[in-house]
Amino acid sequence: MFSFAQQKQEKSFSDLEVQYEYSFIRDTTDIDPTHRSKEIMILDFNSNSSIYYSQQYLAARKVFEQAAIAAQTSANVEIRASDLPKYKISYSIYREGSKIYYTGNISRDFFTFESTYLKWKTDYNEMKTVLGYKCNKATTVFNNRIFTAWYTKEIPISEGPYRFKGLTGLILEINDEKLYHSFKAIGLEKKQLEIKPMTKGVPVTREQYLIKREEFKSNPYSERTNFPKEKRDKMIEAYKKEIPLEN
Repeated sequence: MFSFAQQKQEKSFSDLEVQYEYSFIRDTTDIDPTHRSKEIMILDFNSNSSIYYSQQYLAARKVFEQAAIAAQTSANVEIRASDLPKYKISYSIYREGSKIYYTGNISRDFFTFESTYLKWKTDYNEMKTVLGYKCNKATTVFNNRIFTAWYTKEIPISEGPYRFKGLTGLILEINDEKLYHSFKAIGLEKKQLEIKPMTKGVPVTREQYLIKREEFKSNPYSERTNFPKEKRDKMIEAYKKEIPLEN
């Protein structure tokens, strides 16, 4: 089983940060564009490593970290759910070299699986401009769906949102053919931040992760005997309408 190579002492810092607007459909029976869910996602990277995560999820984690520090000197530390930053995405993607690690939670447990670069088709003549950068077109088949990416060779680092990496430049925009999932860069700036895994989950294969996720979706929070049946049934029906990015 794998382990994160960055258990070594030297630290890695980003050269650039990209902010993406991630727009996605939660319910395939409701494709009204105004009902799409959105999240600001962050990609901090250099030529050798990167970390991709939700801006709001990181903000919520910092609240808990600050509370943990305060609890060391005070017994009256309380975190109210209503005060926490709201987030929709809790997974993160960490890359070191050519190895890519997905870490996501199922219920209260975090799991990590390893993947590698995708295979891309790049023999297109189309070009477009995103954030002032000239971008080339590329396509890939990811989880049985065709995704179209726009990447810029002006930033010649093999990076992009989520697990979309492996081109000869930075991906600034990518979406699947039905627009169930869409990523678009909305900001790019120089920023030096430490690049490291946000969470180290239980090591699994991707297949094991998907099996565990399907088990949860078919019977959410089965270990909680006091969980209302009506609420559980609603969750099960909602999950059936989803088209998850990772499937």
